[in-house]
Amino acid sequence: MFRRTTRGFVIGGALSALAVGVSACSSSSIPKATEAPARASAESADPDHDVWTGEDLSTLLLSVGDLPKGKGYKVQKGYPVNSGTHFGGPFSKPVKARCEWLMSTTWSEASNVGPASYAGSYFANSAQDEYLEEIDSYRSADAWTAMDRLKKYARGCSTFKDTDGSPITVTAATKPLPGPGDDSLEVDMTSDVNTVMGHTAVVSRIGHDIIFSSCTDARSQAIQTAQENARKLATAVKAKTGN
Repeated sequence: MFRRTTRGFVIGGALSALAVGVSACSSSSIPKATEAPARASAESADPDHDVWTGEDLSTLLLSVGDLPKGKGYKVQKGYPVNSGTHFGGPFSKPVKARCEWLMSTTWSEASNVGPASYAGSYFANSAQDEYLEEIDSYRSADAWTAMDRLKKYARGCSTFKDTDGSPITVTAATKPLPGPGDDSLEVDMTSDVNTVMGHTAVVSRIGHDIIFSSCTDARSQAIQTAQENARKLATAVKAKTGN
């Protein structure tokens, strides 16, 4: 996987915050017992059942045309990236999650569950607004386990210090988000350096896949972009996987 830490919400323009109300959505730590026996049998016989390659996932990524118009976003050098045609294995050893990862391209490492494949991209403009996306595909019930752990991780990082550069204090408000997938979480972050800027990350599980949609911008715009593009990513994943 790849990680790019972003601090774009520390600087930039000024707009008033937009309050976005959300209600709780249902979740499950394991696949439902009502899933078809044939599917469960197939997953047992083939752990890569329903897993897509990184090259497959890359076709579902969003483009510049999906970002806010007139803001001059460009795909950054070296992106998009994907894991190719080979599937990865489980993490060799547990990692200790750091709250600063909330501001990175993906925080999937915080779950200590290795995805089988991934694809992601990174966009930015001259104002240092950023948009980051990733899709991770998991084996068997790993996506359910990963999502549960990611929620616990995010909720444990309500306030933290980011020391990548000049130290800043980040406040992170975590809440469930109805849609775009089976189980979705939104994290809205602000810093003590510039409270009008925001960094919003949406993480959503769609069947065996987990998507990350993350934006730094004026707070209202960051929330809107992260949410809207999470729904676009979810729609693309559902169309391909049937989940």
